Order: sequence, then structure tokens, then C-alpha cells
Amino acid sequence: MSQNRKNFMRLLFLNYSYFNNLFHLFVDILPPFARSIIFKVILKRVGKRVFIDSKVYFRYPKKIKLGNDVSINRGCEFYPSYYSKNGYIELKNNIRVGPSVKFLAAGHDYNTKYLKDTADKIIVEDDVWIGANCTILQGVKIGRGAVVAAGAVVNKNLDDFKIYGGIPAKEIKKRSIKD
Repeated sequence: MSQNRKNFMRLLFLNYSYFNNLFHLFVDILPPFARSIIFKVILKRVGKRVFIDSKVYFRYPKKIKLGNDVSINRGCEFYPSYYSKNGYIELKNNIRVGPSVKFLAAGHDYNTKYLKDTADKIIVEDDVWIGANCTILQGVKIGRGAVVAAGAVVNKNLDDFKIYGGIPAKEIKKRSIKD
């Protein structure tokens, strides 16, 4: 790739970031019903009864799917991959996401000199609660009914109906449902 092309691509990327940040500033001042309409247009899929609080950031919104009855608390960040087809983020049904949770479906390969881009999907199955300030890394599937304790870093798949916490997230105990 020529140097001029690289500079042009860098300029496009920087402008995308600038306008994306302006867009999010604008969306944050809107009332929740107006924010909801905008997110239904820009995200790949938004189910019924979805609540997205203020200060939520979506990097590449067309690579993010939200199921029914999803609640995303303020300050969460979603980073799918721009380059990879598999670098998407999907939250299924009945999901609760605490404040300031980060979903990172893209990264870099530290084994390569130029830190080659890497990406893989993040899938959160039904009936999951993710506590505040968690980080969910690429290639992770959070199993149905799992609970992720506040501050955990999820770097591998989590089993169904178990509670996880820590850095990296480890099983704490099984989740028993009393309904």
C-alpha cells in the first residue's frame, strides 16, 4: 500500500471517529424514547423492550445485535471489529448489563511485529446479568443464565447457570433459580 493511500485511509478513520463522537454527544442529550428510535435505525438488530441508557458507545453499530428485553446501563462500550466478518457482538434475550461494561470483539496479535488485527464474536446467551465495570473479550460466549460479578474480565467461554468473578473470570458457584 502506498504512503499516500495509507495517509488517506488514516484521515478517513480519524474523521469517522470524530463524527462518531459528535453523534454520540448529540444522542446523549436526547430523551430515552428518541434515543431508542435512533438505536433501532443504526444497530443491526434491536428487539422489543430494549433500554439503552445515556453515555453508551457503539463503535461500529451495524455489527451489534440486541435481542428482546435487554437493558444496557450507562457508560457501556461496544467495540466490534470493522475488518473481520466474525468480529460482531450479540446480546440475546433478557440480558442486564451493569454500568461501564466493555465488550471488545477486536484486538491485536502480540506475536506479530506489526500487531496484526484480530477479532472474534462475543455472544451473550439468554437470561444473563453482567455486573458493573466488567470487560468481555473477543471470542467469548457467555452461557445461558450466567452471572458475571462486577469488575470481572471474561477471556473464555462461561458455562450456563453459573456465577463468575475475578480477573480472569473464574467460577464462583452454581446459580440456583428460585421461581
